[in-house]
Amino acid sequence: MPLHDIPRPAGAPCPLRRGPAPQADRARTLYLRLPDRMRAFRTETTDFADAELLAVKEALGQVYVDVSKKLAPDDFARDLRKLRQRDECAACERRAACPGCWQAEREDVFSRDDAIVLAILARLSGRVLDLGGGEAAYVAALPAREIEYVCVDPDELRLAVVAARFPFARCVAARAEDIGGELGAFDHVLMLRSYNHLADPGRAVARAVARLRPGGTLLVVDNVAFGLVRTTAHAARAEGARENLLEHYRNDGAAEAAAVIAAAGPGLRLVERRDVGPGTSNQWLLRYERTGEA
Repeated sequence: MPLHDIPRPAGAPCPLRRGPAPQADRARTLYLRLPDRMRAFRTETTDFADAELLAVKEALGQVYVDVSKKLAPDDFARDLRKLRQRDECAACERRAACPGCWQAEREDVFSRDDAIVLAILARLSGRVLDLGGGEAAYVAALPAREIEYVCVDPDELRLAVVAARFPFARCVAARAEDIGGELGAFDHVLMLRSYNHLADPGRAVARAVARLRPGGTLLVVDNVAFGLVRTTAHAARAEGARENLLEHYRNDGAAEAAAVIAAAGPGLRLVERRDVGPGTSNQWLLRYERTGEA
């Protein structure tokens, strides 16, 4: 939520570099650069510890301004603008105690990073198993004529929507952790924005790998938490509607997921890894090939 404004005309030096040192909490506060001022924003969330908030903001650079009026942004490319810490902050002698000044970027990092996923999906052929695919975020990108597509999700209502929109889909109501041999063998397994929603991702990966043919691939894509800069009224309305959001069991990035997959999926060779960082969106990617080794 916004706290206060500090006047700063275009071209003027940062006012925080003179006078008393800033007293704001680095983990929970930032300054947003506006045309003629700097506006302080602060979060009071209890969902994350201060160390986690600082990591999201400073180490990963995952802070965005919400330009929509929605309770929850559902089209990140349209609804959000990535914030970048200004270059002047890196050289500032007060940086260790200051929350820093951030400005909105022009580049759509979500579409850029998603294009990598879409390109992978467009090349698939054979039998494809999509675990937790009920949101149907990527089904339209699959080459329907080249694949036999099986979507597994515990939410029957979401599966009904998938079946109606994509007649080529075979929909199975089940948890990813519980799939078995009745589904047969697959050339590719997808876990697209579902990994952090799984109660037991290690068990789900083990079940998935057991269904994967030698030479087949496992693609895991998900997101880490990010900070949102919003008006007070917008934030209050969004907080009141949180019960409608999907459950997140964890906030794993590529490193944490890779460790789980290495333990649960013997015989997998890492082909591609993309981590979250200040220059990326909040989306990470892991792609594996099954070598056939036990």
